[in-house]
Amino acid sequence: MNNLIRMIEGGADKLAVRWLERLHKEEGMADYLRIPEGQLLDHVRQAYEEIGTYLDQPRHEIIAEHFRETGRRRRKEGVSLAMVIQAIQLARSVLWQHALEQGVFDSTVNLYQALNLYRQIVHFFDQAILFAVEGYEEGKK
Repeated sequence: MNNLIRMIEGGADKLAVRWLERLHKEEGMADYLRIPEGQLLDHVRQAYEEIGTYLDQPRHEIIAEHFRETGRRRRKEGVSLAMVIQAIQLARSVLWQHALEQGVFDSTVNLYQALNLYRQIVHFFDQAILFAVEGYEEGKK
């Protein structure tokens, strides 16, 4: 677990760039691509840094405000809720692929630890989607 946390925290910039590259290749993400790249990179980099903190100390308040703000901001920018959710899911995919490529789950990590870690990552991103939807919906009021 500590290897993954260090890998995420130390590689947040690289993960953010990879996420942006994948975002450019995704179908139907034109609204997202109107947002300045620097802003997108900063925002997703911060989210990746929060994942490391969350894995070390799982608490919802670590991610709640970041992703509520994401929802509020994207609504104001005219990004559809479906695209917001797709972008968050893409961040999860990029993280998991990077972890596999870095050998975080090599032979020294047993299956139980890998599954537990995957469960925690999925939970983080499920909560991120929930908080982003809440923030997005707040913008309707």
